[in-house]
Amino acid sequence: MNFMIGLMLEVVCWLLFAFFCGQLLIFIGLLLWVVWTDAVEPRLIPSTEINRVARDIIDSYPDPEQEAFARHERAWYRSDGAEQAYWYRVRKAIKRRQM
Repeated sequence: MNFMIGLMLEVVCWLLFAFFCGQLLIFIGLLLWVVWTDAVEPRLIPSTEINRVARDIIDSYPDPEQEAFARHERAWYRSDGAEQAYWYRVRKAIKRRQM
C-alpha cells in the first residue's frame, strides 16, 4: 500500500513538473515574440523606406510633422508597438529634413 501511494505521489510530481515546464516555455516564447515584434523587427526596416515615407509625407501634407504625429498616435491607441517605432523613425526623418 505504501509503495502505491509513493508511486502515485511521484507520478503526480512528474506530471506537475512537466505541466509547469510547459507553461514556462510558453511564457518565455511569448516574451521573446513581444520583444521581437515591438523592439527588434521595426528597427530592421531599411532607412531608405523610412526616408521615402518621410519624403512622401512632406510632399503631400502642409504640416508633415502633424501628420506623422497623428499616425504615430493612432498606432499608440491601437497598442501596436512595431508601428509606433516605425512612425517614430518617420517623425525623426521628417524633423531632420525640415531643419
